Amino acid sequence: MLMALVHIHYTNNIYRQGKVGEDHSSLERTPHSNDPNFPQYDNSNNPAPHSIEPSFTTVDTTLATTYTYSNGTRIKEFKPAFYQSAQPAQEEMGSFLKTLETRSWWPAPHHEEVEARALPATDRFFSYLPMGGGNNQFTSLQRAALLAKDLKRTLIIPPISPNSHIKVWAGPRYSEFYDLESFSAQSGIPVLEWHDVKQTPENPPGSLTHHWNNFGEDFPCIANGGIGVDNGHLYDHFRPQFLMNFKSIAPAEDTTHGKAVEYSFARDVLLKDKPDQSETDNMWKCLSCPYFLNGPDLNDRAWKEIGLHMKFNAKVEAMADEILDALLPRPATAATTIGRRHPEFIIVHLRRGDIVTKCKPGQDEKDCLVQIEEIAEKVDEIEKKRRTKALEGTDFNADVVFERLPVLVTTNEKRLEELEKLEKLGWIMLDHGDAEKDEQGQAKPSKTKKLGTMTALGPFYPPMLDAVLLTRGDYLIGMANSRMSQLATQRGSAWYGHSTMLM
Repeated sequence: MLMALVHIHYTNNIYRQGKVGEDHSSLERTPHSNDPNFPQYDNSNNPAPHSIEPSFTTVDTTLATTYTYSNGTRIKEFKPAFYQSAQPAQEEMGSFLKTLETRSWWPAPHHEEVEARALPATDRFFSYLPMGGGNNQFTSLQRAALLAKDLKRTLIIPPISPNSHIKVWAGPRYSEFYDLESFSAQSGIPVLEWHDVKQTPENPPGSLTHHWNNFGEDFPCIANGGIGVDNGHLYDHFRPQFLMNFKSIAPAEDTTHGKAVEYSFARDVLLKDKPDQSETDNMWKCLSCPYFLNGPDLNDRAWKEIGLHMKFNAKVEAMADEILDALLPRPATAATTIGRRHPEFIIVHLRRGDIVTKCKPGQDEKDCLVQIEEIAEKVDEIEKKRRTKALEGTDFNADVVFERLPVLVTTNEKRLEELEKLEKLGWIMLDHGDAEKDEQGQAKPSKTKKLGTMTALGPFYPPMLDAVLLTRGDYLIGMANSRMSQLATQRGSAWYGHSTMLM
């Protein structure tokens, strides 16, 4: 079952939008509106932010061509000569600090909420370095955004960085998946992305990667949580992508010697403006890893003031709709689902593939992993409560109530015996891989629903689409030891009022 989704290659970067001229159409790819094979989405209620006229100017050098649009957005194409010498390449890219000093444009507000809200000054900036898997990086983002808010600074968001789960050269921007403009309007925090400050090649020749740091510039940043105290192998996947060579800044007031983890200490001591500092030093603040920050009610604040407002954009929501369209066709007895695009369903986030390796030596798996049988019992409890509630109501429809809800499963479980358990339960297992074919070219039978997302859209889309789907389930069962499950329960409950639980 391969969908039109397989054929789509999207880019929808909020702060890099523009109508592309014919001579550089490869810079921005959008769904082919005239091609019937591409799904058409109704974005009338979510128009493109920062709409700009198709006019642009170009500056051509031996190393790159830069396109500057009417709102100040710049897109740069690097030529082969760019990679031949580090010093000219550094001059071509320019310094990110100089870019911040001379920045003279700001995207015009699109949302009325932005116009009505007095945003903090935009001539002071704060950023951070990401760490860990995608969901742990989101935790870093939430805490960094709080710091930017408290310090009244513009937040510069790094991309979603390659990590131990996704080992590629470069990661996508957050605006590839999240509506940053809406976030800024709701949170009151002005944001930029690193590509807006310093655009660098995303796919340099492989022969250069072993000495790519020669092309970089110093990246001054305050170490905290012990990250950055020893620069060896620090953020190997982040620094090359943005050509930043980490330079640890050690404030004299830091009595922890780079190991601070207290939120208030970072805010009031490490990141405080100082009269004796230069304008540039006060303009730019960075913390190596906000993930390790802690403090009273910090998690609660981070969710209510940041995470709650960081919603997925219309593009990935539409992709999730496509998946649900294919997996959950509307049943004939869908009388109670009028006004809904999809019937009710239960979704399970079963994180197993990497967690099982963390069981202690000699420990019984049942003592460190939630068993599928236990999850099945919770599904039965959901069905029982659902039927009891329906029987107590006045609009009881037996055909609907006594038909069990479909159960979708997102999992990294690979063990055949565990997958067979899920299959026997009749649950639908999502799989972003490609369908395997036999010698005759026919798709082989599979225990999972092959979606082809990985091949079509790359490695960052499968986990992100799973994250969207987890928010959509009317009932969510997640794993308490998974950051992804924890975020999904917060999102599903707050955004849609869905019933969620962690096991």
